[in-house]
Amino acid sequence: MRIGLIPCLAAMFLAVLPASHAADWYTGAASSSRKMNRDFGVSIDGSVAATSQNAVHVSIIGTIAPFTGIKQTGMRMRIGGLVGSYKYIASAAGVGSVTGNETSASFLGGYEWVMPGTSVGIFGGAEFQNRTISKPDPNNTVTGTAFGFKMALDVFSNPTPYTMVSGNFTYSTIHSAYYARLKAGMAFFGNVFLGPEMLFLGDSFYGQWRFGAHMTGFKVGTLQFGVSGGYVSDRKNGGGGYAILDGQVRF
Repeated sequence: MRIGLIPCLAAMFLAVLPASHAADWYTGAASSSRKMNRDFGVSIDGSVAATSQNAVHVSIIGTIAPFTGIKQTGMRMRIGGLVGSYKYIASAAGVGSVTGNETSASFLGGYEWVMPGTSVGIFGGAEFQNRTISKPDPNNTVTGTAFGFKMALDVFSNPTPYTMVSGNFTYSTIHSAYYARLKAGMAFFGNVFLGPEMLFLGDSFYGQWRFGAHMTGFKVGTLQFGVSGGYVSDRKNGGGGYAILDGQVRF
């Protein structure tokens, strides 16, 4: 993994977080703290994800509760953006190593149910995506510009004051892209949770799964953070490692 690259991206992420919202690259993760603060009208999440296979993605997602306040059940609007780069070895003869770049943006509407210790949000709307590669690869069918429909489901729960579970799922009609992140944890210091996580992501060209551990819910001022890392298995690049830095601010 490019050790020097991760701190640089983390610093960039911290610089933009107060004005943006992101989840784990492609998503909008709910806050994983024992006491969910939903007294504000806007939630901003940010995520920087990197792997030892030369893939780096930064995502920004902003969720707005336009009528009820974000602490209450009601309608939601969500704006998201993603930028990233990756490398892979092409299966076509003579192509070799390929570098890809991608950007995407989405605007989703939805509804969130907020109950004591639990929240469930469902979203759907439009997505734009653009992908380029450094050299022609006849087997790569997911390049170019595309528009499609994106769906998202966010679930967070504190079954007890000392445990948490969360799930974030998205699906896009653009190249049948999917993303799922599942986390569980136990409180070991205040509102900070430690436990396992699993991720599944891919589209019609690639597939990947990750398994690791996360620490979620520690705070620096008004910002709440989570970190995770572990093993990644990629259909094209084999095995390696991954790391994710998540952050959230509400106002």
